[in-house]
Amino acid sequence: MVASASAAGLASFIDASPSPFHVCATVAAELLDAGFAEVAETQAWPAELGRCFVRRGGSIIAWSSGFGDTFRIVGGHTDSPNLRVKQHIDRVSAGLSTVALEPYGGAWLNSWLDRDLGLSGRVSVLDGDGVAE
Repeated sequence: MVASASAAGLASFIDASPSPFHVCATVAAELLDAGFAEVAETQAWPAELGRCFVRRGGSIIAWSSGFGDTFRIVGGHTDSPNLRVKQHIDRVSAGLSTVALEPYGGAWLNSWLDRDLGLSGRVSVLDGDGVAE
């Protein structure tokens, strides 16, 4: 899915990317379609020139080398103001079970609280001695 440089293309990208993790997945798919190779942080990176990217959580960095003396690198800021679910989410308020949230990034709550809210992102769970996503 290569987003076109139009209002409709931007709207399509935003619809496909409700969280930083979704943004990285969407961008990674577009980079793969454009011939970039994904590089894992934990493995040896390629010594040869080329077009590659690496991602970690909600961050992605892409680079392109091999154009004479030019090395191009691009990074992006993928998060935005939102309400985040707290680590310990179970709360009881006035006898009702609620999900504990906290604002992140200077959210303008009055613009959000008059509409239905949804959840997006990723879930991490304890798996033996580690964490699985």
